[in-house]
Amino acid sequence: MSKRPGEVNGVAPPLAKLPRLDAQPGVPGAVAAAGVVKKPGPRLPMLMYKEGEPLRDLRSYYSKDGASQSVEVRIPAHCLTSNNRHVRARQLWGSDVYTEDSDLVAVLMHCGYWYHSLTHPPAQVAEVRAVLKPQDPRDSYPSTARNSIRSRAWAAPIEASLAAADTAADTAIAAAAAEGMLPRGCSYAVEKCWVVTRSGTSVDLAPNLEGLPAAAPTFTPSHMERIITRSSGAGGRQRQVQEVTVMFNLVNEPWPKYNMQAVADRGLKPHEWTSARLHSTVLYLESHKERFELALSSPAANEADGEAAGGGERYRFSRCTRPLPAALMAKLGVPLPEAERSVLHEDLSWEEIQWGANGVSLRGQLYPLVRIHFMPQTGKAQ
Repeated sequence: MSKRPGEVNGVAPPLAKLPRLDAQPGVPGAVAAAGVVKKPGPRLPMLMYKEGEPLRDLRSYYSKDGASQSVEVRIPAHCLTSNNRHVRARQLWGSDVYTEDSDLVAVLMHCGYWYHSLTHPPAQVAEVRAVLKPQDPRDSYPSTARNSIRSRAWAAPIEASLAAADTAADTAIAAAAAEGMLPRGCSYAVEKCWVVTRSGTSVDLAPNLEGLPAAAPTFTPSHMERIITRSSGAGGRQRQVQEVTVMFNLVNEPWPKYNMQAVADRGLKPHEWTSARLHSTVLYLESHKERFELALSSPAANEADGEAAGGGERYRFSRCTRPLPAALMAKLGVPLPEAERSVLHEDLSWEEIQWGANGVSLRGQLYPLVRIHFMPQTGKAQ
């Protein structure tokens, strides 16, 4: 009698039982649901964020004697977009410490945990969780601009009021606060925040409390970009696609690729000249190994006259001591201070700056270039 491989005398060997891939390690029979992550540490009370509703139950974990209990809040992925109506309305008051009716998604964007311009959440994100610490109500809440969002200011302490109650729950909370059973409002601060993916893993998020948004590359105007014709018979559909080449600079930030169109004048009027653009910005250029700075050192005596302004201005071309991220450059000041640059050419006229296809020539010396970036001025270099 023929036998299949593995059979002995017609008896099949016992099958080995494979462990389930979704089982929790160390817990027999426990199954991990997608999007559920257990962080190490004591279990915290949990609240669910709902778009358009404040965290009404947060004050029940607040204590006047400083023993307030931290609270974990779960935020669904579909709420983490710029289309959130409380984000669009800037429903947040304060800085670092916010009023209890401040929208949590707007607060996370203001603190830099989440990017404010996302119109759709990433597909792999299931939810975001944040740990909030209830704090004493403040007499005032300052307004600050961070990460392209400005919070609102409030100059009076937050108190529960029967007159402001618009629902039965509000009325009950306000009545309890009036009788001393609950504190008269509270504030909160974000202690930590993390992303829970659909596969069940978690990724910690770091805040950006300096408030400087991520570097955004400066592109050439749309009518000057390279245009590629994809199809000649597209009919009423869009037939032309504009293309911009973006490279990564020496500190791994996106910058446009250098070309002559990027430094060309944007029009015939004096305020559209590239030289006029350097009144409010500084031009940074990079080769494969070095970074350079081109800045206006002295304006013309008569800036109202376009011709005189173009001929009387003087520029400074420097080599940066080290390539720095955009956020650090903004803190040090743009143009950079003297400690961060060494002057190569000073007192340059605009006619002495000769742009080429592969670089810039200054007084007979050619500097090869591969990347370009206009950065707004933030301070005067000393």
